[in-house]
Amino acid sequence: MTNRRFKYQRELEHLTALGYEMPPLYAPDNMEACRFASSKPGFPNHIPQYMSNPKRMLRDIATERANTSLLALSCFETVSKAEKFFKALLKSNQKATLSIGDSLSEGNISNQDGEVTLPAPNGHFDLYEYENCDLNKTFKITKQL
Repeated sequence: MTNRRFKYQRELEHLTALGYEMPPLYAPDNMEACRFASSKPGFPNHIPQYMSNPKRMLRDIATERANTSLLALSCFETVSKAEKFFKALLKSNQKATLSIGDSLSEGNISNQDGEVTLPAPNGHFDLYEYENCDLNKTFKITKQL
């Protein structure tokens, strides 16, 4: 882990104390990214899965399915890869828009925002935010899905 504090440092430390490992992390160097968001006013965009549903964290820890990526923000390298993932997700869960949103949000991730994992072949990567990161200020909804 870095010398800078992550936004969910306490929760990450709890998981690592239980034996879960952080993935290798890298500086994003102002990379372009997109992620799912909701166009509905007041929707809590840019919140990791565990923080938006704390009961899931406790359930996953109890069943040993927890991992630190649920304390990170899911992002994609390109709009086309995000759209492909979204379509596949809707095929298996038609209510996915209730939890991940109905739109695509785009912006740049700077080294001040946090650290990222390497993108998977499908373009997905995780952003582990630093304490002062607020993607609501830098990411803008660009497309309804």
